[in-house]
Amino acid sequence: MRQTFFVSLLLAALPLCAQTQITSTMDPTKAASILRIAIPSPEMTDVTFSDVNTPLFQPLTRDISESGIFAIAALPPNVAITPEVLQRINAQLLLKLAVKKEGEDFVLEARLNDATGAPQFGKKYRGSPAALTRIAHMVAADLVRSLNGKPGPFLSQIAFASDRDGHWEIWLMDWDGGNQRGITHHGALSILPSWSPDNERMVYTSFARGTSDMYIISRRGGARTRISTGLGLNTSATFSPVSNDIAFVGSVAGNPDIYVIKDDGSNRRRLTTSSSIESTPEWSPNGRQISFTSGRSGSPQIYVMDAEGTNVRRISFEGEWNDDATWSPDGEQIAYTSRVSGRFQIRVANLITGESRILAGEGSNEQPTWSPDGKWLAFQSSRSGKWQIYRMRIDGTGIEQLTSSGENKDPDWSKKSE
Repeated sequence: MRQTFFVSLLLAALPLCAQTQITSTMDPTKAASILRIAIPSPEMTDVTFSDVNTPLFQPLTRDISESGIFAIAALPPNVAITPEVLQRINAQLLLKLAVKKEGEDFVLEARLNDATGAPQFGKKYRGSPAALTRIAHMVAADLVRSLNGKPGPFLSQIAFASDRDGHWEIWLMDWDGGNQRGITHHGALSILPSWSPDNERMVYTSFARGTSDMYIISRRGGARTRISTGLGLNTSATFSPVSNDIAFVGSVAGNPDIYVIKDDGSNRRRLTTSSSIESTPEWSPNGRQISFTSGRSGSPQIYVMDAEGTNVRRISFEGEWNDDATWSPDGEQIAYTSRVSGRFQIRVANLITGESRILAGEGSNEQPTWSPDGKWLAFQSSRSGKWQIYRMRIDGTGIEQLTSSGENKDPDWSKKSE
């Protein structure tokens, strides 16, 4: 009950976060190289640094440092920031932050100047104390968007399954592992969440009724809807990016196949008819194809078919066992679980060239999912001795553990950064 109350308070606070644009004149061509940026502590009015350091300043600087666009330049202590100082530390940009209180709200003004002092970007943000970390992600997203037209992953979320409260339930967290909160409370095995393309809903599998059923729930929690399919098995559901169709694994007489159904339970149709086990469907970004796993060749491998179930072809040929395919946002790559020399690892394959590479390393690493900007992968790993969710860049660097309480599996990254 305490957890439910806390989540309700937090979600109620988020709409109080507002922003006002001042100016945005940054040249997008500057995104071609890493820019060194100086970020002094915020100027504060009626606010102490301890009020904003953990919820605002730390996540903002982490986001900026992990953007792939900015590198944070170290500032000399107790020195006024002048163009000469910026030149000495080789900083091309200076981000000035000013925080004040207005009533119960915090107001943050962010201004970005170049080394000469010329303004490049500026916005004001307002929010309750509970919204400060979201404001930090908003600032980072706006800075990156001003530079290259895309916001980065900072406002995205990762859905996952966790047993930390005694039962496997569906949880959410921010892109960096912050703000973890449960959104289902079935008291029964609930797993395999998958985001809708608008980020507002998730479809998942739950055994709340003693059988495997698919449910749809709002990311904000609350009411849920069971999808009635008339099949004995209902799992591995995933939303189409272009319609209200859901692909899933269903079975008749115990044979798992790939099906598609409308999100209201209508117009069910079967796409595969092989006698082998078919599993883990995933839509391509344009909704025209569906990847899936099949044992029809003798071992589990990745196949792709058109969205109507036609033109089936195998696309994985390296590794003893391949499963859990997921498409990059641009549709040019897939990441999947691949067993190599007896261990499961993350493999990324280029669908154009056919080349692939192994990532992740220690332990067993499975179920990759792409960030909406295509620059990160989240996945589950047993490297710590328990299943936890990790994040890494698509070149395998920057691995960071995001969860630690209980065991955590089945990550699915939201489809867009808000």
